[in-house]
Amino acid sequence: MKSIFLAFALALSVVGCGNNDCDDAVDKFKQCGFDTSSGGVDTGDCSGKSECAAKCINAASCSEIMGQTTTGSYITCLSKC
Repeated sequence: MKSIFLAFALALSVVGCGNNDCDDAVDKFKQCGFDTSSGGVDTGDCSGKSECAAKCINAASCSEIMGQTTTGSYITCLSKC
C-alpha cells in the first residue's frame, strides 16, 4: 500500500505546477517526511489526474498518506482520479 503513496508522490514531484494544487501537494509530501527531490520539474500544467490526486493529497492527513490510518477518504478520493 505504501508503494501507491510513493507512486503519487513521485508523479506529483515531476509535474511543474506554479503555486497551485500540485505545488501544494509536493509541499504536503515534504511535510509528511517524503523525499521529493528524486524527480525533475516538468513544464506541464497541473490538470486532469495530477490535479485530482493533488487535491486528494492536500485534503488528507500525513497519517492517511503514509497508510497509518484508513479512517479518512484519501484512498477513496485517489481511486476516483
